[in-house]
Amino acid sequence: MIRGWTAVIVFTTLAVVMMVGLNVRMWRRMKQATAAAKAEAERDAIESDQNPRSA
Repeated sequence: MIRGWTAVIVFTTLAVVMMVGLNVRMWRRMKQATAAAKAEAERDAIESDQNPRSA
């Protein structure tokens, strides 16, 4: 009986570690994509500000 509970605890721990790892990876990727989008939007805003003045 103890061996069965040990297996349940080990399996649950592994599942939790995998879920946390996946969430961290997804969060980092999302954060990176958000930063890239902000930088691109800022660049577009600067270009649109400069274009009418130079024309």
